[in-house]
Amino acid sequence: MTFSCHRLIVTHIGCARSITGINQFLQKVFKGLLFAGGLHLCGASLAGCTQQGRYMETHEISNLKVIFLDDQSIQDMWKSKTGQPGTQFQPWLRGNLASVKTVRGFYDFSTETLYCPKWNYEVCGHELHHAALGRFHPKK
Repeated sequence: MTFSCHRLIVTHIGCARSITGINQFLQKVFKGLLFAGGLHLCGASLAGCTQQGRYMETHEISNLKVIFLDDQSIQDMWKSKTGQPGTQFQPWLRGNLASVKTVRGFYDFSTETLYCPKWNYEVCGHELHHAALGRFHPKK
């Protein structure tokens, strides 16, 4: 697009005035792009505000039971419920790196019971979201 505009300026303005014409044209294009970019950013900001605006969701969890446990007890409870160990070594998970996967809390959908450490808001809040919203982790 820039190349075709450059050719139009040279052919319409002529050789003697082509540099001045190109400079003026590029200044107008640059100002136009800045103005359009500014409008785009402003519009995106306004659209972002309306999309992320205020909302209210109500979730009633009638039979929710919360059990606060220490880390080892959570892993033991996980094993008793699922038959899987609460800590698993996963070799070569990402490239050449191995990892250890540890259950830090969980929500039992069948009994509507949330298991988490008492003062760990991140884990308990995450599991509470499962109680309210259901399963949302991607399946492996």
